[in-house]
Amino acid sequence: MKKLSIFLIILCLITGCNKKETSPPKVTEEKIKKEIKEEIKYIDQNNTPIGIYNNNKKLETYSTTLTPLNDINIFQIYPSNDDFIPSNVSFSQSFYNEFKKYKANNPNLKIGFNIKFTDEKNEKISFNILNPETTIGEYSEYILVYLYDDYINQGKSFYSHLETSDYNENSLFTSIKLQAGGNSYKIKSNIELSVFTYDTEDDFENNEYRGNSISTITIQTN
Repeated sequence: MKKLSIFLIILCLITGCNKKETSPPKVTEEKIKKEIKEEIKYIDQNNTPIGIYNNNKKLETYSTTLTPLNDINIFQIYPSNDDFIPSNVSFSQSFYNEFKKYKANNPNLKIGFNIKFTDEKNEKISFNILNPETTIGEYSEYILVYLYDDYINQGKSFYSHLETSDYNENSLFTSIKLQAGGNSYKIKSNIELSVFTYDTEDDFENNEYRGNSISTITIQTN
């Protein structure tokens, strides 16, 4: 029995008889916020209709030839899914009358755009246009973007696109002009132009819009 006791003592010294206590992993505030955010299911209750038009007709496709620094087209934006917008009043006034109905229920409602295409390296490019400042970026070598507020410029025979200094919370994106950039020849696919309405940052995931209120046209490039 004595030999057995000595053996057990030696075994404890070699292997360690006491269980080593381990501290629980540190949980940071950022990790908690991330886990909570992942658990909250995104639900978009914004069903504002929105469409891309040309001469008051809703578009699904548009064909063009990309020539550097030449206009692709000016596209009208309208809060509707109808195939045609009646022209009994001016387009800009009609836009305002219709859009304010939806904005009355959602004061934070805004309009944004997304452009997608594939370049010569077969890289898929996607970028959002949310204000005049975002029209000037790394992708302007491919496509130049100009935003217009036709409502505030009613009655003017000529007016320019919105500059960053002109933009405020009351600005309305009633039309958008696309122009082929200096390196537009590097675009090797059709161009997807989307318009959407949003009200919070949650409407975007990995910089891509994921809400309900969106309309997309395919610009077929020759």
